[in-house]
Amino acid sequence: MGDILRAGLVGCGSVSQRGILPHLSQDDARERVRLVAVVDTVAERARQSAERFGVPAHFTDVEEMLTKTDLDLVVVATPIPFHFANAMAAIEAGKHVYVQKAMTTTLAEADALLAARDRVGVKLAAAPGYDLCTTTREMRAMVASGALGRTYVAYTYTLGFGHEREAIRDGHGALEAIDPGWYYQPGAGPLPDVTVYALQLVTSVLGSVRRVTAAANTLAPEQMWKGAAIQVEVADNNVVLMEFASGALGVAVGANCMGGGRNPWGSLTLYGATGRIEVTEVNMNSGYPMAFEAVTAVGQRPYSTTLDVQPYLRGAHLEIEEPHIYVDIMDLVEAIWEERPPCATGEQARHVVEIIEKARIAAQTGQTQDLVSVFAPR
Repeated sequence: MGDILRAGLVGCGSVSQRGILPHLSQDDARERVRLVAVVDTVAERARQSAERFGVPAHFTDVEEMLTKTDLDLVVVATPIPFHFANAMAAIEAGKHVYVQKAMTTTLAEADALLAARDRVGVKLAAAPGYDLCTTTREMRAMVASGALGRTYVAYTYTLGFGHEREAIRDGHGALEAIDPGWYYQPGAGPLPDVTVYALQLVTSVLGSVRRVTAAANTLAPEQMWKGAAIQVEVADNNVVLMEFASGALGVAVGANCMGGGRNPWGSLTLYGATGRIEVTEVNMNSGYPMAFEAVTAVGQRPYSTTLDVQPYLRGAHLEIEEPHIYVDIMDLVEAIWEERPPCATGEQARHVVEIIEKARIAAQTGQTQDLVSVFAPR
């Protein structure tokens, strides 16, 4: 490797146009990692993305990129059902990999990725890396210290999300008329694409889940985009009940309905024997919790932070959308140089993938599902 890591981006859709490409085009990012190739199955989108953001090469096939471009790492930002194949191709080619959420669609795929990572000897980071947020670490430390007594119940939710409502998709041309239909197809939907934030956060604080049950249904059989109907092939309302290894019970709600005004989207509330933690502010650009109020046996304790004290977020990165993805990627870059594991671990991402997979099975069968994966919170 040279002084600057060379990266390839697979997927030039909405999250890349709004977040990944603008972030990695900033001068401070380019001092550590430089995009040298982009891939998109829509040839014109790949070409225009490369042209707009000054990327030297563009392709429509990941294998061609891996063959024709000298890379150190690959960023996978395709629709969820394609994460596994693209990440595996990169790993097998000896590249470090960052995968957008959810890492894969099944536990078996997640197991295969981690096994390939270890066999080849590369690093794998998977979104979203809540351990990189100072608030997450503060909440986990409070729980571990016993400030709440034993934690009994957790509640988190993510409501009111549908990619067809994103402003970038209302335009025209390859970089703006980006079809959102994949979100409603098998392997996608609210659970792996949106509720994944809630699950990553609560497991970052409370650790592994040992069993789940769930209820789910589809109350809106179709959605509209640019005057055309999108058939909804996944559950658009989901309630997941988790039993953590600690004994705490947790509820995660993910649905395509209007969100509430009192609970911030992606917030988390923890109720213990002698205290509680309530997240009161979430930065909607990143999904990071910015403030919480703790009530303990010794009184109230407010906690708040700002986006500009989070790792790597300075200057223009504070205004560009999806800053948490930039943080995840830059932590992976640092992990490569420092020869350490990335903070957004594949092990936690695998565990969350299994929660989602087992929740779907539980909702379909009416039977509680045991989990087999575990991970160790940092």
